[in-house]
This record gives sequence, structure tokens and C-alpha cells, in this order.
Amino acid sequence: MRLILASASPRRAELLTTAGLEFEVISAAVDETPRAEEAAADYVLRVARDKATAGAARAGSGLPVLGADTVVVAAGRLLGQPSGDAHARKMLRMLSGTVHEVLTGVVLLAGSRELAEVVRTRVRF
Repeated sequence: MRLILASASPRRAELLTTAGLEFEVISAAVDETPRAEEAAADYVLRVARDKATAGAARAGSGLPVLGADTVVVAAGRLLGQPSGDAHARKMLRMLSGTVHEVLTGVVLLAGSRELAEVVRTRVRF
């Protein structure tokens, strides 16, 4: 199966390669700012959908487009991507000894069809 990966994430590309899928990367910048009162699952699904929609518009190829987003939720807060090494270490210290959730939203657009899923993983760190 050939598809468009609407993400610049090296990890997502690695997963698709490991799965034996042929794909082209077409990343698109989308607003990843959480909205007031937006639940974490709604947030990752919205961002994944926005990435897939933007990727489909940029590709214009008719191939299926995969968009995804992942967020860590700790103590009721969404944790975004760390801004650097020091920030990453601070986040890891905060998560150490806790149970938190990692949510991934995945959206596959194929023509007029949309498949969407949110996967929740509880992590003890």
C-alpha cells in the first residue's frame, strides 16, 4: 500500500517502514495549540485530522493520507514537545515515579472516507 505520511516525525516514518509500507512524507504546519476545555483525546484527534487534511491538500495525489499526533497527559496537564535538552530533562524528572497517559490520535483519509482512532496507553515511569 502506498500512502502519504502527513508528519515530519522520524518515529512515525520508522514505524511505517518497519510495517513494510511505501510512503511519501508531506508534512504540513498546523495549529497545535490546545483549545480551552478541550479534552486530551479530542485534542490529539483534531491535530491528527488537521495534519491529514493539510497533507492531502498539499499532496493532491489521491493517495491515502495518514496524520497522527501524540501527547503526554500528566496530572491533568497536556505536555507538549520539549523545547530542548534541559526542558526534556525537566519533563522526565516530573514524570519520574508517576503513572501518566500517552494518547495518540490517528486519522487516515482516503478519498471521502475517514478512519479515526485514539489510542490511550498508561505508563508507569
